[in-house]
Amino acid sequence: MVISCYMKVRKTLFLIFVLTISFVSKAQKLISLNPIKVKLNSTFDIKNVKDSRYEKENIGRIIVSSTEKETLVLKGGVESAVKKILLQAIPLSNSLIAISYNILDFKITENRLANGSISGQISLKVGFERLGKRDTVSLVETAISTTYLRSDDKMEMSKYESLVTPLFIKSIDFFDKWLILNGGKHEALIHGVKIVFLPETDVIDEDTVCYDTKKLTWDDFKGKPTNSHYGAAIFSNFAYGANFRVVDGYIEAKIQTKTYMIRGMSWVTSAAHDTYSLAHEQLHFDITKLVVERFKKKVSLLDADLIIDLNSMIQYEYLESYREMNQLQRQYDDETNHSVNRPMQAEWESKVKKWLKDIS
Repeated sequence: MVISCYMKVRKTLFLIFVLTISFVSKAQKLISLNPIKVKLNSTFDIKNVKDSRYEKENIGRIIVSSTEKETLVLKGGVESAVKKILLQAIPLSNSLIAISYNILDFKITENRLANGSISGQISLKVGFERLGKRDTVSLVETAISTTYLRSDDKMEMSKYESLVTPLFIKSIDFFDKWLILNGGKHEALIHGVKIVFLPETDVIDEDTVCYDTKKLTWDDFKGKPTNSHYGAAIFSNFAYGANFRVVDGYIEAKIQTKTYMIRGMSWVTSAAHDTYSLAHEQLHFDITKLVVERFKKKVSLLDADLIIDLNSMIQYEYLESYREMNQLQRQYDDETNHSVNRPMQAEWESKVKKWLKDIS
């Protein structure tokens, strides 16, 4: 009997607690944002507004009496209300710079001072992000706040509205000034890519012959024969180097290729020491040059939002071109039977010459 009474009391207390919580959650005040026009010195579009706060349900609690506080809520929700006012302040212009406005902190706090007056603070922290073709890139953050003091326990909602709206406008003004200073040199704000190909190096060292330097001679084949089935072999190869920077709103990539043969790894036997065999080896070198020009053509068409992405794309094209070079060299030797098939040798010389002319 005692246990039964205890259970009834506990259920009654629990019901009162739930009703109390439910009652408090409904005590809230609504405010709106006032539309304001902004004059910008740069051009960008706010495409998205994101509320990244942990507490999204309200924007703070305000003092309404000596013992009570009420929740303050932005009419329509923070994301919707802020996006609406920003689009009114900055009409869409189809700018190349699409921005996500990320609300990191937005709250109103009030405290009663010893003299009975009420001190309040409204704080706003925003992150601006560039919406790219592939990624979203953080650009800059700003934190803005304002304080106020009131003597009465009640303040008109319109006064809160007049204090809140300017903070969002100030955040836009901050980003406008930041964009003027950084727009032309920040890689996340680029308008495109400019590829610049530097001339190939013409340096000849003791063991290297660069393609554009001269036609090959048998004196360039200094290695020892490694295969008794063939009369000669050439080791031709290519490489590239790239430097990146952001200039006037563009990623500038300066690329230098190098088409070369290694003397110490290229060889000829005395039996193959003739003009015809040399022409066969020269065409191997020409095929390497052809692949380099095709590589440059593919790279010239690349586009990216970030330097790291562009660099990865160039590396990928290099590997693909390297595979193409090896495949063409094998095909050339297979179809000409390593120069034994003279009609096919002549055909390959004709088409490689045409390919080089077309790609140039």
